[in-house]
Amino acid sequence: MDKIKLLMKLGLTEYEGRAYMSLAKLGISTVREIVQDSKLPRNKTYEALQKLEDKNKVISYPLSPKKYKINDPEFFLNEINEMNSGINELIELSKNPINQEFEEMFLVIKGQKNIHEKLALNNSKLKKELLGCFNLSKIKYQNFKGIKDAIKRGVKVKFICIFDKKHIESYKMYLGIGAEIKIFNEKLFGPLLPRMAIFDERKSMLIIGKPEVRYSKDYVMLWTESIAFAGMQKRQFLDMWKKCKKIEGYL
Repeated sequence: MDKIKLLMKLGLTEYEGRAYMSLAKLGISTVREIVQDSKLPRNKTYEALQKLEDKNKVISYPLSPKKYKINDPEFFLNEINEMNSGINELIELSKNPINQEFEEMFLVIKGQKNIHEKLALNNSKLKKELLGCFNLSKIKYQNFKGIKDAIKRGVKVKFICIFDKKHIESYKMYLGIGAEIKIFNEKLFGPLLPRMAIFDERKSMLIIGKPEVRYSKDYVMLWTESIAFAGMQKRQFLDMWKKCKKIEGYL
């Protein structure tokens, strides 16, 4: 991961991260040296250093000119450990809520990024089977890794997609990890691929995206843990699967 993005995930702003990285690389430095290395505006560098000092991430020396150095970066490890501990406690707490009689059967999730995160989390928990209709146009690392690990655990994965020569490398990557792929029968089912998936015969989803939705931030996913709904979608998927051809004949 990009080091600046990592620091931002740990609570720094982009400017703070860039100033911090320059100090980590340079050692004890003046503002001028940090500006030259980080390419930050001088006034923004002063602001970033002041905030880093307030956060105990940077130490200043009252010299002329004033100099700075990073504080012990192991502070970040302590913060990460505290975060991990807190998250683990939250996970355990959520497993045994006081009010358990209500089960949420349907969720609506908006935005392509949020949808990918939900799918990646679910793929990491697969036990038996994943059936899905997706374009498979781009490899999303989190989703791909979750599916790859699931297949290693013995999960059966079947995809139906629309064939596009531009995406052959993606198809090959999925085939390479053991997924089965067939090409959507547009003559029989129409031009629009239904973006849906069924997970372990218990959960399922349906995505509304392009061309009906113009922007990825407006994508909508209907997620359900209704076994009856998942069963209905599985029957639809298997009916399409029987009438589609294996992708190997297109490659």
